Amino acid sequence: MKLNFTLLSLFISGVVMAQDPQLDSWMLNTTGTLAQYDYYPAMPPTTNHVNMTDSADVLEVCYDNNYVYIRTNGLASYTMGPWVMNPNQPSAHSATYRIPRNPAEQTGTKTSQPTVGAQAVAINGVKIYGFGDARSYNSVSGQNDPNGDDLWHGDAWASEGATMDANGAGHPDEQGNYHYHATPVSFYSDPSTAHSPIIGFAFDGFPIYGPFGYSDSLDNGSAVIRMQSSYQLRSITDRTILPGGATSTPAGPAINTTFPLGTYWEDYEYVAGLGTLDEYNGRYCVTPEYPSGTYAYFLATDNSGDPVFPYIIGFEYYGQVNASDIGALAGNISIPSSGVTCGATSSIEETETELVIYPNPASTILNIEGGIGANYKIYDLLGRQIAMGVVNGPLNIESFETGTYILEIEKNEKSSFTQFIIE
Repeated sequence: MKLNFTLLSLFISGVVMAQDPQLDSWMLNTTGTLAQYDYYPAMPPTTNHVNMTDSADVLEVCYDNNYVYIRTNGLASYTMGPWVMNPNQPSAHSATYRIPRNPAEQTGTKTSQPTVGAQAVAINGVKIYGFGDARSYNSVSGQNDPNGDDLWHGDAWASEGATMDANGAGHPDEQGNYHYHATPVSFYSDPSTAHSPIIGFAFDGFPIYGPFGYSDSLDNGSAVIRMQSSYQLRSITDRTILPGGATSTPAGPAINTTFPLGTYWEDYEYVAGLGTLDEYNGRYCVTPEYPSGTYAYFLATDNSGDPVFPYIIGFEYYGQVNASDIGALAGNISIPSSGVTCGATSSIEETETELVIYPNPASTILNIEGGIGANYKIYDLLGRQIAMGVVNGPLNIESFETGTYILEIEKNEKSSFTQFIIE
C-alpha cells in the first residue's frame, strides 16, 4: 500500500496554515480505524486474523514553537503480519513522541543511535528501531545473546529480516511493540522515477525519506536516483580487531557459515564518498517538502530494493537530540497542558468543532456534518482563495482540478476549523 495523500486537521482562529512537513506528513486517524493483524497459530501457511480494539496510525498532532508532539498507539492501519519464526503478537502501547521543530546540527559530540528501543518514528506512529538486535557475541556460550561480551553486536536485519511482514517490513518484539528496522515498504515506491516521500522523522527533528532523491543534492530539476550507502563490509579474515583499530578482547567469532560477514555492526566500515550518503546515512539537500534545503536521512537499499547497512540512520544522529526522547525512554513525553495547538483525534465528534468532513479524497461532493450555517473558504496551496460561501449542504467540488486544497470553516468568531482536502 503506497501512501498517496496526507490529511491533517488543525484548530485555529481565522488563519490559513502554511504547509509544514513536520505537521502535515503524519497519517492522522480521523475515522477511528482499528488495527488488525494476521499470525501463524502453528506453521505456515495457515493464519489466524485478529481485529484489534485499538486505533491505528497517529491519533493526535500537537505543536508549539519548539516541538511537535505525536500521540499514537504504535499500530499500523494496514494488516500487520504474519511473521515467520516470530511468535510475538502486536499490542497497543500508548506513546507520545516529541520532535524538535527547529532541528540543528550537533557540532559537538554526536549522540549515538540507541542500542535498544526507538531511534525515530514513522509517519503512521510506529516505532523505528536501529540496526541492532539487542544481542552481542558471548565468547563463553559461543552464540549471540543479550548478555554477550558487548563487543560484536548483532545486526537486526541479518538476524531478523526473515521475520518481518510483507506489508510493512515490521514485526513485534517480546513486549508487543510493533516496529521497523530497515525498509517500511508501505510508504514508498521502489523502483521510482520520483523523489521518495517522507517516511518518518528522526528524534533530532530531521526527516527520513525513502530510497530515492535528486542526483544533484541542491537541484530539484536533476534526475532522480537511488541513494547509496557509504558503508561496506570490512576486508577481514577474523574478528580480532574492532573497527576503530582496537584489539577485540576476547575475540569475536570466526567468520564462517554460522557467523558470516554482516552478522555484526562491527563487520562494516564507513568510506567517505563511497555512496551518496554520509556517515549518518543522510545528506544536506533540497526535497519536494523542503525546496530551500534541509538535512535529511534516506533509506539505504541496493538495486533490488533490499536494505543495506546502516538501513536508516548511521551510528550517530546528525542533529541535536534529547536523551529522554530516544531508546527505551522514547514515547514517554507528556503534551504540555498549555501553550500548544492540537489537531484532531480518532474521534472527531469529541472535538470542540463537532464537524465531520467526508469523503476525503473526494471527487464530486464534500459532506460537512455539523457545519450548516457556517462560513467556508477554500484555498489552494499557494494561499489563493478559490471558493467561499455559507454551508447549507454538501459542497460541490467537481469542477476543482485534481490536487490538495485547504478548507476553512468558521462557525463563529471563537470557533474555526481548517482541514486539507484532496480532490
